[in-house]
Amino acid sequence: MEIFVYRGEWGLPSFDYECSRLLAYLKFSGAKVTINFNGNPFSSPNGMLPYMIADGKKIAGYGRIVEHLSAAGIGPPLATGNGDVNNASRINGHMQYVQENLHPYFMYMLWGDPKNVDTTRTLYAKRIPIPFNFYCPRKYVLHTNDITQSLAGFSLEDSLEFHDVSEFSHNAKTCLNWIASKLEESRWFVGDRPSEVDAMLYGYLSVLLKLTLPNNVLQNHIRQCPKLVQYVDRTTATYFAKEGFNSFTASGGTGNGQQKSNSTGNSNDSSSSTSGGSSSGEKSNKTSSDQNFHTGQHQDPDDGPKERRKRYILSGLVATVAMVGFAVLNGIVTLPSEGNHGDFVLYDDPGDYDDDN
Repeated sequence: MEIFVYRGEWGLPSFDYECSRLLAYLKFSGAKVTINFNGNPFSSPNGMLPYMIADGKKIAGYGRIVEHLSAAGIGPPLATGNGDVNNASRINGHMQYVQENLHPYFMYMLWGDPKNVDTTRTLYAKRIPIPFNFYCPRKYVLHTNDITQSLAGFSLEDSLEFHDVSEFSHNAKTCLNWIASKLEESRWFVGDRPSEVDAMLYGYLSVLLKLTLPNNVLQNHIRQCPKLVQYVDRTTATYFAKEGFNSFTASGGTGNGQQKSNSTGNSNDSSSSTSGGSSSGEKSNKTSSDQNFHTGQHQDPDDGPKERRKRYILSGLVATVAMVGFAVLNGIVTLPSEGNHGDFVLYDDPGDYDDDN
């Protein structure tokens, strides 16, 4: 199995919520998979990352990937494989609450707020090959527009005065306070081992805490909750010391996370952690080197000569359409209108012809 994700930033394994969530899920599960940080969303079935290649087929989206992994017996111990139905139901309930209360404002902040959307789009565009970086991020905007229309009754194309996200903001802050209270006396959200809800929280909180936006209200709120900041930093250091990346300090293709020398750095050499005990047990189990959390650095398998040729052709078509559209809109080229087929001279037919007889 090989999974394709966006490469990280700010010392995180990925700057994308879905990708970070999936990477945390895999780490907590101790899964042996190859992670390719050079994924191209255009190669994904839904045009977005993450996606996975397993058994010769592509599976896109966190939900469908987790379904496939769960069917194969891969999942955090508290979420799958322990037979505790009540505990699994409680975890699902927590995840649903976070999804309903935090996700709408999270998406609006990144892809709907006019002050932030250019920053977010630029971040994604830097990780996507040309020409796909011009339109792949648009999918996130359209998804966010669906959320605001269905839950708040406004479109992102509406004037800013109609962008009433006060309820979104209130629900998100209430949710963050609830998460902080749950982590007040515990290392993980449920019990003494990370579960799928922890993977979800890491995906949200890591991006909100590290992403610098002109208007990041939730970042300020998280920083006022020390438990949330510690939760993100501890999870990153424990599980992603090697996969963490920072383009500003990277040298020779290595991220700043690889330069760390703390006691948890070596633990990320593998994903064989069984998460089957205390936090000290997690570290000792992860020192095994026979089950590596592979970080594939090769190119996307769909990035061969044929695929590059297709991209070049598509780039040419996109450029041609753009130039023609520009010429038409500016009156440089005019298209023939109905009834105007050119300036032809019409002669009246007199109707009398010489009769040879």
